[in-house]
Amino acid sequence: MTLKKNSATNNKANRNEEVGSKKFFLFFISNFSLIVLIILFSIRPAISQEKINIAVTDMWLALFTSFIGGSEVNVTPLKVWNSNGDLVISDRGRILRTLSDDSKIIALDEKEASTIKGLGKFNVRYLYSSFPVDSSLVIDPSVIPFVAQRILTALSEWDTANYPYYQRRLAEFQARLSGAVLVGQVLKDITICDLSGSCGILLQAAGCKIERPEKEILDRWRKANFVGLRDYLEQMKAQGIITVFDDDTPNVLRKYLADRPDTFHWGRPPEGVDYPTFLNEQYISLWQKTRAKPLKK
Repeated sequence: MTLKKNSATNNKANRNEEVGSKKFFLFFISNFSLIVLIILFSIRPAISQEKINIAVTDMWLALFTSFIGGSEVNVTPLKVWNSNGDLVISDRGRILRTLSDDSKIIALDEKEASTIKGLGKFNVRYLYSSFPVDSSLVIDPSVIPFVAQRILTALSEWDTANYPYYQRRLAEFQARLSGAVLVGQVLKDITICDLSGSCGILLQAAGCKIERPEKEILDRWRKANFVGLRDYLEQMKAQGIITVFDDDTPNVLRKYLADRPDTFHWGRPPEGVDYPTFLNEQYISLWQKTRAKPLKK
């Protein structure tokens, strides 16, 4: 009797051990991909070297390159946005004059590089011989991944050993950019009056319904002929529609719109900022503006 009892106890213990082993195996298999990703993203190249110094011709390229290059690069823009949001030569050209003949420089294309006097004497790395769309579309979320991929290629040519790191940074950048656009879907089907110069493409990416005056009227307002502007804005306000402007909106019109409570200023990302996070915050801020107390009287 005792032997049978001991045998039953042993069998039960064996079954429990077998069940426990199966649970562990299933847990391991189901989480294997996650474990691999954690290991891969935690590995940093065991390379002792100084950061790569890179000059770029544009603030947008600076933001993208800084993210993809991460801790391995120092990025200096040759053009920056001034307090009015206009793109101007950085530090009055002093940075350009300090560059050596073998400096690493990235430009969107030859046309863009030609806007910086004196850049032609350097060995510039052009991402495109000619950018296939208007350069203002470099901020289009559907275009950015292609530009970012070419930045990865340039960085990897200069720093082959860190290619896996740059590749992971690119993957993170693209994932977070997609996430920001997904957050922007809170604005889907919300009507926005677009008097911006360039961020309209970002409003469209978020699924906004766009309201704009006729081109002839908008061109007149951009030249400080504000006939009909006040009535138009009051009409938008009466319908509960927020009017968006940005730093590419002509300065005279921008100043007119800035003082109104029913408008939203889509800002420029500061130098060195995490662009996907900035885009996320802009979408949320605009959505909060549309959800504020009703604009209708």
